[in-house]
Amino acid sequence: MPERQHSLEAASLMLYLACMRIMFPLLCILLTAGCAGRSIGNSHARDVILELPQAALQKEDVEVVKVSQISGSEAVAETQLKTAFRLEKAKNKWVVREVRIGHGEWEKVNNFAAALETVRTMETRSMLDQIAAGIRKYGEDHGKLPDFKDYVALSDILSPKYMTPLIRLDSWRKPLAAVRQDANTILLRSAGADGIFDTPDDIRLAVTR
Repeated sequence: MPERQHSLEAASLMLYLACMRIMFPLLCILLTAGCAGRSIGNSHARDVILELPQAALQKEDVEVVKVSQISGSEAVAETQLKTAFRLEKAKNKWVVREVRIGHGEWEKVNNFAAALETVRTMETRSMLDQIAAGIRKYGEDHGKLPDFKDYVALSDILSPKYMTPLIRLDSWRKPLAAVRQDANTILLRSAGADGIFDTPDDIRLAVTR
């Protein structure tokens, strides 16, 4: 069972990278520290993507459409990823039952979706941790937490010195929020999977000085 769950989470991470956009580009952040100062081409970008753990990808599964160099150590690769859907006819209606990425195993759609939400939640928590680290660094330099009217203003204060890259959206591509609870506490918030604040799936992180 643990091996099965690991397989689901690995496949879900890969699907998250693809954002389920089979006909649209896949945006991958490639950390190319070993190539600092050198540009990265389509072929090299594909080789890096193929190194993803448990990805079950082969060269014919990934087509790199465009690579944009952000800096000496980061690039964005826009790709098309081979994906297959297993369909089933139920009550005279075709529905998707399973998904397969590249040469990976078939995964049940419901299990895949649940694991994907777990991955998105984990990534959003990681984002909040990065923002919190930036707030604390600001506090160390200025002797107080930043003053702001909303999260956009807060992120402008932190970026780029205290927060790189700039983070404005959670893993569901919804705006993050921040409120000043008191002089020494800032509450960071994501609305979670449902996109609605003040519901049980909200993700919160209190940052204190």
